[in-house]
Amino acid sequence: MADLISGAVLGAVFAELLLVIKSGVKTTIMFRSRLKSLESTLESIKPIIKEIESLNKQLDRSNEEMQGLVNLMKVGTTLVMKSTKVNMNLYKMYNYSRKLAELENDIIKFFQIYLIVICRDNKEVLMEVKEIQLALVSLSLMIEGGWSKKGMVSMGLGVFESCAVPKAAEFVVGLNQSVQQLKKWLLDGGVSVKIVSAPGGCGKTTLVQTLCHDSEIKGKFKDNIFFVTVSQSPKFTTLVQNMIHHKGKEVRQIETEELAIEQLQQFLKEIGGVPVLLVLDDVWSESKSLLERFLFDQLKDYKILVTTRFELLSFGTPHKLDPLNHEDARKLFLHSVTSKSDSYFGGSIELWDTLIDEIIKRCKGSPLALSVVGKSLCGKHPKVWESKLLDWSEDHFVDSNKAIFDCLRRSLDDLDGMPVHKECFMDLGSFPEDCAIPVTTLIDMWIELHELDIDGIHAMGIIYELAARNLVNLIATKHDENHGDGFYSDLYIKHHDLLRELAIHENNQGLIHERKRLNLDVHGNKFPNWFNSQEEQTFRARLLSISTDETFSSQWSNMELPDIEVLVLNLWSRCYTLPPFINKMGRLKTLIVVNHGFFPAEISNLTILGSLPSLKRMRFERIKIPPLPSIRISNLQKASFFMCHPGDSMTTPNLSEIDISYCSELNTMPMDLCNVVSLRKINITSCHNLSALPYQIGNLSSLQVLRLSSSLNLSGLPESIGELKNLAILDISYCFSINKLPDEIGRLRQLKELHMNGCHHLSSIPKTVINLEQLRYVFCDSQRAQLWRPYMQRLPKMKLNIVQEDLSLCWLLN
Repeated sequence: MADLISGAVLGAVFAELLLVIKSGVKTTIMFRSRLKSLESTLESIKPIIKEIESLNKQLDRSNEEMQGLVNLMKVGTTLVMKSTKVNMNLYKMYNYSRKLAELENDIIKFFQIYLIVICRDNKEVLMEVKEIQLALVSLSLMIEGGWSKKGMVSMGLGVFESCAVPKAAEFVVGLNQSVQQLKKWLLDGGVSVKIVSAPGGCGKTTLVQTLCHDSEIKGKFKDNIFFVTVSQSPKFTTLVQNMIHHKGKEVRQIETEELAIEQLQQFLKEIGGVPVLLVLDDVWSESKSLLERFLFDQLKDYKILVTTRFELLSFGTPHKLDPLNHEDARKLFLHSVTSKSDSYFGGSIELWDTLIDEIIKRCKGSPLALSVVGKSLCGKHPKVWESKLLDWSEDHFVDSNKAIFDCLRRSLDDLDGMPVHKECFMDLGSFPEDCAIPVTTLIDMWIELHELDIDGIHAMGIIYELAARNLVNLIATKHDENHGDGFYSDLYIKHHDLLRELAIHENNQGLIHERKRLNLDVHGNKFPNWFNSQEEQTFRARLLSISTDETFSSQWSNMELPDIEVLVLNLWSRCYTLPPFINKMGRLKTLIVVNHGFFPAEISNLTILGSLPSLKRMRFERIKIPPLPSIRISNLQKASFFMCHPGDSMTTPNLSEIDISYCSELNTMPMDLCNVVSLRKINITSCHNLSALPYQIGNLSSLQVLRLSSSLNLSGLPESIGELKNLAILDISYCFSINKLPDEIGRLRQLKELHMNGCHHLSSIPKTVINLEQLRYVFCDSQRAQLWRPYMQRLPKMKLNIVQEDLSLCWLLN
């Protein structure tokens, strides 16, 4: 067909535009920054075009959708050539700068729309589209007013297990010299390893994050910067799989570490045309052999930057990161201890100087200790500061590591007046090192363990207080998310490994059978000594965390834990059997099962859940649930499934809330749920193969919240939606395939919030919406807002909220 283009034409036009831009960068000064930005965008688009061409060939499709891009690039080539010849005319300079910006934005918009079209029209090829989706995440997919690249977080492996560089710290002091020294090494060519060594809490991770965000470093390594957190018990195969996945390539099962080394080296060869920077953060001394497996001398430019508390001298002289000097320590402490509302610094300057200097000495130049202690003293009377100093004995000047740990422990003591807050902090030691903990997981734990309100309001207050004290980092994967209705799926907690060690240290005080919390770490099939020698004693713990590695064979011993209320199971193996002693946990209220491996784990012995009379909440992450005889969990109130293959074999007559997210095999809402009349909340989000809701959903007369956001293939809402008389919140954000709403939506007389941003194919609103008398907020894009304006006089209480769209498209990935 004459109006279609071949891959060769597309490649030629693209190459011509890129060549003209590169030439312009070298020869013109006026638009150099604008042309550099355009050049960077086109370089990022290169692999996407290749993937699209390959996809079209595999599917025997023409690339007629690309005709618009070819035309755009031809116009762009002419525009760039003209811009390089513009004289010093202020109006023309402004005009061409604006047009060049529009050209870049139009190219970016094209790829967003193209992706949506092929996802919608080719549902059978979503797997092939995956690589294009992943490549798009690496683009700065934004137009003016949109999200920045820093706001993008891939959900492919769970939020923080990608190899993306974490966001840089907002306030950094004392690192300039180290940054410059390491930057010089990074900008040199060759293959080499550099160890950054310092005690915990001295800013090693902050240093390497700052380097990775440096413009020159990003300019050299481009998208070949991998930030890998290693921790104390690393899984080499998983680390390799994460790196491969980060570049949008197909990830296969790796059975042995030898095969993992082969795949890693093949992967490095494929991407090695551009220099590669691998950051290995938090490496322990016993991981020396693991570090050696990442070495590969067949690349021209490959740098491995390692942070560790140890020296690892076999890899050369380490770069030792010194503690902050007094001046920098003072700046950081004052930044942490002061706030805009503070007024207590109006006293004697000499007194404050003395107190500040003494506290800085105790913190030994540790940024972590300075920030935590500073926050604990923020807004406090000078007498509190003096009392803090009296608590510290002079012998803490001897050992800096103990001094830093003691500073953190003393700051934790400040929570003694807030006993529930302190207990919640101690619970964080139940999760693996460097783990991103979903806030919803903590809420499920704390509601039952500490008897907090079921909507999580008190729990969120505790989390915000711990974050304000720098005891945890609260990280949101989306911007401006409204959490007013208690939906916190985009929030995660991380905390420094020293603070985790502090929590574990405090938990381990006293006799083991009398402790409130127990951590059971199983390496291979070797259980700790205290577990094997329990004899007849009964443990009184209320929270139990069990962590097993990929070699664990699920050979469980007996254990008497009658008081356990929360059980956290952390696993790395492909097959896992729930421990049989669970059936003796008559008080178990919350069960959390998290698979930290790359592929879903198949769980057996699930029928044991039917023997737990007190179980109210359970959460599964990356779990494949096999077909089973029906299990009845009579008192279960909330069930959560994240990146799971959920089965339909559970009977839950008292279920109040269900969360299902990133479950790619879910095609329709489980029919059994339509019979659970107690359901108040249904959250089915980012399940891209969900195509329909059962008509019987109208049976759920108690339903108050229905979230279906980012269900790419959901074609519409059933007419029975009008039967949901108590529905207050309906969220169909980014449901691209919905092109109309049923007239019956007007029967939702209790509806207060309607989220419909990103519904690009929704072209009309039924007139029956005038009956939505309780409607307060409609969240949508500007085009959908125009559909609502004719009805605003009839809906005087309604407020239109124009949502800045999430252009990163990261919710597409699973």
